[in-house]
Amino acid sequence: MTKHSAYSFYLIAALSGMCLTDAFGFQILHREIDRTKEKALTAIIDVSFGNINLQHGAKNKIVVLDYEDDSEDSDRLQVGYDIRGDEGVLRIRLKKSSRVWGDDGSDDDHRRKLTVRLSDQMPISLDIELGAGRGDIDLSDLQVRDLKISTGASSVDVRCDKPNEITAENIGIESGVSKFTATNLCNTNFRKFKFSGGVGSYRLDFGGDLHHDASAKIEVGLGSVNVSMPKQLAARLLYDASFFSSFDLDDDFSKTKSGVYETDDYKNSENRLTIQIESGLGSVKVRRK
Repeated sequence: MTKHSAYSFYLIAALSGMCLTDAFGFQILHREIDRTKEKALTAIIDVSFGNINLQHGAKNKIVVLDYEDDSEDSDRLQVGYDIRGDEGVLRIRLKKSSRVWGDDGSDDDHRRKLTVRLSDQMPISLDIELGAGRGDIDLSDLQVRDLKISTGASSVDVRCDKPNEITAENIGIESGVSKFTATNLCNTNFRKFKFSGGVGSYRLDFGGDLHHDASAKIEVGLGSVNVSMPKQLAARLLYDASFFSSFDLDDDFSKTKSGVYETDDYKNSENRLTIQIESGLGSVKVRRK
């Protein structure tokens, strides 16, 4: 057996799964990829339409996938996986339906549900793109080394309820015409965080534990953003108010000079957060709680 054919056999064996159809004609697809020699993982997830739920999974699995859809267009879900050195590269793509409307006159793409459970035993780089639909992204117990999220006309919730065991060097989020909520962002242990919002409603909660100095940049166009953080978090805000935007700042912040606001404990604290905020025609509210 050649080296190429042996490698192809490994991929076929690793990407095991089954497909069932329930009484309502919905396809239920289950797939698993076993872990072998991988020490790190890059996961690229592209969902055009539908609902995605992401969380940590089994220790001996790279990924466990469960997908629910109607029985037509069974090739919408595409999964690819290969190993480069000691790092695995996982690609998941959920294509848009070939039909615009379902048989009942509703958009059946929003009834599709994809559940992704990733290994919590290795550092993971996540690249998630969600076109339209809903996203529930739970980073708790995952070792996130960097994260990129891009959303379109969607509603997305991101949370991290437990501290990340490693440092997330960069977290970048782009949110379009959507509703976006992130909670316990400091638990991701990020060094640099960037959020860009278009037309939507955004809530960014920097709760959790911060173990080093970190910086965040928040850009909002026509949307509104609510930023919250714990009382014990030492923070500095850099904000240039414009005639077209509104800025509502908690009394815990004091103005030190033009466009600069700090909590009283900022200068004498370790593990501080600096947030730069830019707003066009939107509104910004910052609270400590």
